[in-house]
Amino acid sequence: MGYWHQMYPRRQKAERLEVENGEARFESLMAKDLSERDRKFAESLQKQFEDGGKLSPKQIECVERMEQRYSPTSVLKRERWAQSYKGAHRETAMICARYYRTTTYFRDLATKVLLDDDFVPTEKQFNALTKNKYAKKAIAAATEPPAFPVGTLAKVRANYNLVQKPHLHNQIGLVVANHPIGLYASSTILVNGEQVKLEDRCLKAAAKKKK
Repeated sequence: MGYWHQMYPRRQKAERLEVENGEARFESLMAKDLSERDRKFAESLQKQFEDGGKLSPKQIECVERMEQRYSPTSVLKRERWAQSYKGAHRETAMICARYYRTTTYFRDLATKVLLDDDFVPTEKQFNALTKNKYAKKAIAAATEPPAFPVGTLAKVRANYNLVQKPHLHNQIGLVVANHPIGLYASSTILVNGEQVKLEDRCLKAAAKKKK
């Protein structure tokens, strides 16, 4: 064997196998309501099958996965999930999507959730978007009552790690707005005539004056 062939051996041709009841299976698969992406892929596999009557083991696995994905049981499960999502889970997805639109994660999914009213994420996508530890913080920030309701007084913490403006430290301000978005809810407070937006963790309750 020459040096070139030792360095760059020829790839072995993929094994081709008979597809049991291939013609009928492809006919049944193509009659289903496939997504545009799955239909194009199925058409490509069908053409290869018709040309030679065989497919590689991986291609046969793809056919089997599509058959499973579009089986009556799987279709019914997706329909029930879509109803459940629209009725009970969409608002949770929206909360998480608003947060993730400000990050580099789940950007495409978050955009679809927010901008396409007809979009229904798969149950797997929904769980990935809403069940992680960051999503749980965003959900808590959006759904729990504000720690400092509008009209109350709050004191800015003297903590340089949280508040980089030292002139605000220990100042008392009037809460004029709440912002339940992001990992940490925030509030706008009026301090000495200046409106400042701070995360609620930067604030603490103002001590009541003793009578």
